Amino acid sequence: MIFRITDYVHYGTLDNRERGTVRLTLQLMGMPHPVNITLQGDCLQDLAGCVVDFRNPSPQTLPAELTQIPEHIQGVAGDMTASRRMPVKGRKTMENALYLEWFTSHHDMVLLESTVFSIKVSLPEWIMDSCEEQAQIMANQQMLRTQVKEWSRAYSNHQEDGSLPDHHWDKRLREAEAIAIAYQEVFQKYRLNPSGDIRVAFVMGWDEVLDNIAQSEETGTPCSCKSTGMLSLFDILNEQEAREVQSCMFHPLFQQVMELTDLCQHRFSREINKAQRNRTGPPEPLNQIFYCIRYITPRILSCLLQEKEDAADYCTMAARMALCVEQTRQTVAALDIRGYQMDGEIAERFSSLLEEVNSFQESLATQSRKSNL
Repeated sequence: MIFRITDYVHYGTLDNRERGTVRLTLQLMGMPHPVNITLQGDCLQDLAGCVVDFRNPSPQTLPAELTQIPEHIQGVAGDMTASRRMPVKGRKTMENALYLEWFTSHHDMVLLESTVFSIKVSLPEWIMDSCEEQAQIMANQQMLRTQVKEWSRAYSNHQEDGSLPDHHWDKRLREAEAIAIAYQEVFQKYRLNPSGDIRVAFVMGWDEVLDNIAQSEETGTPCSCKSTGMLSLFDILNEQEAREVQSCMFHPLFQQVMELTDLCQHRFSREINKAQRNRTGPPEPLNQIFYCIRYITPRILSCLLQEKEDAADYCTMAARMALCVEQTRQTVAALDIRGYQMDGEIAERFSSLLEEVNSFQESLATQSRKSNL
């Protein structure tokens, strides 16, 4: 949902001297030419009307797969300010940060945020008053709300299983995953904002939560709508869906997947936290481990849910589980290659999981053959 480019920016210029237009020029490390970005909208009050030069003291080279960024890009400006307050790592203080966000036509948000960039701001060509700034902030929130909605729809409609038809549960679980991902990003943006709960609810499109917050403020009663940064599957599903899902979560295979997930998160918490701080993916084979878990978990759950239905499509379920078998097999192979570096229990648990996933796939294939007789 968010493409973070902070690490790859060597230097750049922002120009908002023309009302209603922001022009960005970025030199990314590893790119042969600068990227010129034209955005509709304005910066917030501190940068409105100004030219801003900024430089990264320690840029990183852009990954090879991202070097095909076009030379000219158009989009819509989001929040653009040099006075966003952010906590300083290792200190109990807050500092101003350069925070530049904008939206593309592909339902993505691009973000540059840093407290270490050197910044030079010119005198403004025009002055934005407080009312104009509030209007710009509201327009930015509305744009982010639209982007979250469109991105979530695209995510839930995108499936990685080739030509296999989607069942209702396949798409519903992807919808839930999309909402959870979007919520974490929106929460991170507004978590330090005094009205963060309201802004999160608005951007996520949770109008019922907004009504509850408004009623709480009117009556002076406590509101249970405070954002925490995490959503469980049961926070997203309706009551009937939640009951059906809960009944399948006690299945031994799903329990095995959950236990392995908890074990990996515990054993590799340091590596996960480091990757999150650096906004990068975890190193191999951890990337393969967590991709496998993310891939097989919803598919196993979906097949368990579909098994309870009268007209279960065992042929498609068996084909989908065959993909899960292959994904698990690839992870076991990756762990075998790096066995000298890895925790032996993790490798053993994945080998055991491979046997159980394969057994489940074979049972579905058997049911498929019976249903065709």
